[in-house]
Amino acid sequence: MQKLELQDILSLEDFESNRKNLFENHIKYVEKYRKVKLGASISLVFENRQTLWFRVQEIFRLTKISDPKVMQNELNIYNRLIPDANTLQAALIIDNQISGTGEGHPGFLLKDFRGDNLRFHLGRGIPCDLTTKRAEDLAIGNSLWVRFFLDQEAKLILKEGRIPAKFSINLNSHQIDSHNLSTDTRESLWGDLKD
Repeated sequence: MQKLELQDILSLEDFESNRKNLFENHIKYVEKYRKVKLGASISLVFENRQTLWFRVQEIFRLTKISDPKVMQNELNIYNRLIPDANTLQAALIIDNQISGTGEGHPGFLLKDFRGDNLRFHLGRGIPCDLTTKRAEDLAIGNSLWVRFFLDQEAKLILKEGRIPAKFSINLNSHQIDSHNLSTDTRESLWGDLKD
C-alpha cells in the first residue's frame, strides 16, 4: 500500500474549512468498513491509507504543524502504520468508558495479552502479531497495535466470501467473538491486501 506523502496533506486552512464534512465521512467510513466489534467493549479498527490520512491531518491541525520538515518526520512515523503486503494492521481498542480497573476489566486483561489471544478466523484461526511489544508500551493504555499476516489461501478465502470470517479474543479464559464480517468489511480489508 502506498505511503502518505507531503503532497497528500491539505494545508491547515483547507483542512479546517472542510473538517466537519471530512470528519463525518471519516466516521461513517470507519464504522461501515474498518471497525470490528468484539463484544460491547473491545474493537479492532483497521488502518489503511485513508484512515491514516485523516489521523495525520488531525494531528497537524491540533498541533498546528505546518513546517514541511516536521510534517515529513511525522509522516515517516505514521507511515509505519500502513500495512505491508499480505498484512492487515489494526488498533485493538478497549472502550475507556468502562468503569473499573480490577481483574475483570478488559484494560487490566491486556497487560498479559499475547498474539495468540486474538485470532482472525478464515477457515482456520490466524493469530495476530503484536506490533506493540515493549512492556512499557503494553502498560500505558487501553489499546495495542496488532497485525495479521495472511497467506495466499487466507487471502482467497477473504476475497471469495464463501467461508464466514470473524475475529475472536480470549481474555482470562473467556472467549469473545465478533459477528461474521459484512461483505463491505471483507471487501475493504481485501483492498488492503491487493495493493
